[in-house]
Amino acid sequence: MKTELINKLEELLTKDAGEVAHEVRALQKEYQKQWTIEFENAKLAFVQEGGKAADFEYPKQKDDLRFEELVEKFISLKKESDAKAASEQARNLIIKQEIIAKIKDLSHLSENVGAAIKKLQELQTEWKESGAVSSHKYKEVQAEYSKAIEEFYYNLKIYRDLQEHDLKKNFENKTILIEKLKALAGLENIKETERLIKVYRNEWEELGPVPNAKWETLKSEYKAALDEIYAKVKGFYHSAEEKKEINLQDKLAIIEKVKEVLNTLDSFGPGKWNGATETILALQNQWKSVGRTTEKDNEKVWTEFRSLCDNFFEKKKAFFAGLNEKFAASRKIKAELIAKAEETQHSTDWQKATQVFFKLQEEWKKHPSNGDKEEPKLYQKFRNACNTFFEAKKANFAEQDVAFDENLKLKEEIIARLNAYVPVDDNKINHEELKKFSTEWSAIGHVPLKDKKRINESFFSKLDEFYDKMNIDRKEKGEMQFKNKIERMGSGNNAFETLRRENDHLKKVADEIKSNLLKYENNLGFFKHSKGNPLMKEFENKIAEEKTKLDEIQAKRKLITEELNKIREANNPKAEA
Repeated sequence: MKTELINKLEELLTKDAGEVAHEVRALQKEYQKQWTIEFENAKLAFVQEGGKAADFEYPKQKDDLRFEELVEKFISLKKESDAKAASEQARNLIIKQEIIAKIKDLSHLSENVGAAIKKLQELQTEWKESGAVSSHKYKEVQAEYSKAIEEFYYNLKIYRDLQEHDLKKNFENKTILIEKLKALAGLENIKETERLIKVYRNEWEELGPVPNAKWETLKSEYKAALDEIYAKVKGFYHSAEEKKEINLQDKLAIIEKVKEVLNTLDSFGPGKWNGATETILALQNQWKSVGRTTEKDNEKVWTEFRSLCDNFFEKKKAFFAGLNEKFAASRKIKAELIAKAEETQHSTDWQKATQVFFKLQEEWKKHPSNGDKEEPKLYQKFRNACNTFFEAKKANFAEQDVAFDENLKLKEEIIARLNAYVPVDDNKINHEELKKFSTEWSAIGHVPLKDKKRINESFFSKLDEFYDKMNIDRKEKGEMQFKNKIERMGSGNNAFETLRRENDHLKKVADEIKSNLLKYENNLGFFKHSKGNPLMKEFENKIAEEKTKLDEIQAKRKLITEELNKIREANNPKAEA
């Protein structure tokens, strides 16, 4: 690349230095960019090999010395070109001043008007053919030229009708030029605007004088139109610089957004990588829509942005390369789950097989696909096995729906008889009758789920009402009412979860009792050789009391477990994976 730049520079040195100066500056920037890249790479290699950055030295290469030699040669040629141009401009200035002096001399001619006009035209042609002058002399000499032309026309006595015609025509043409200048305010292309300003100004200068009475007004309008359009040009370049600064801030903001994405890469899964890729691509498109920045910052921010984007895509490539190993391990696990599901799919042990499928489904969820292209096929095989079992289970339990409707009728008859029951004076007889109601109720199977809560509430509420009025054994009454409570819970909304929480609560209470028993039995050990100690008797009573409580709680937990099993058997879930 550096060799190509050197060849291009050698080729440019064969041309005029003033004409290729811009191209040479561009080559210098590109060569410096290439040298910087080589420098940074060499420095990085030096540090990676154990060197210190402060000790790094990078001598200039043969190509670098050759390039500098050519640049020095260009500078010398440019100076010569500039000196030559300055000499030509000075010579052109002398020529133009001589032309102005000759035009001023023509202003005093009066004998031969035709010859004076012809001479003026020759001098005007000579003026146009003369070369450029330095920019800081242009306005001055052009003004002198214009003034000399105007003085010629005003001082030279020509035929009145021709003079009046020319003055009128010049006025019309200059008025048209003023309108053209004003119209430039609506032109969006600023380069074209600048070009037309020069064209119109040259035309204005070449046009002859106008009537004296109208000159001051016309000149004021012309100046005002010029000032307005120059203000527009100046404002454009000022706003362009401001826009470049705004563009710089916009690009720095985009760079920060890319950095934010890079800072979160460590927690990315495949799905997030895809989303992040869309974000980076969107930021790249946004970058393209932002215009250029200031010259000193444009290359710098572009290099940083490109480096960050390259870093992102390199990390993405590395991530997905390592993902294939994880896919292989996940496929092996899922193949084992599929084999177990297919082995169990025809089982008619509904409760046990349901639990097996629940566990398989939970295990499947622990191994997400993470973008594995084989996942849909594996999932479909697993789902087919699940659906085979659950559809068979659903068909089996559908046969029970008719029986559930019959059970509902029977339980509604029991409720009607229970509501019609009138207790007698003998609580023992009442107790026996209520137990018969409960026994008959329990002997009847399940009812439709939508009626379960209503009918259980009606039955057990009425039972509680009778038990509250009866004087029976506290333990037996507690057992009956707790059983009623459990069956009522089993008929409510979220029955399974409600019963599970009740079971967890009882377990916690049982654990506390066991802890107390252990503490009391340890304390009792201190008195085993002290017969007749009253504290020993107190601890024995406490132990007996806690054991009684523990037996009651275990009995209650057994009732809850039975109700939970009924709910599990009644469930007919859809296959999920």
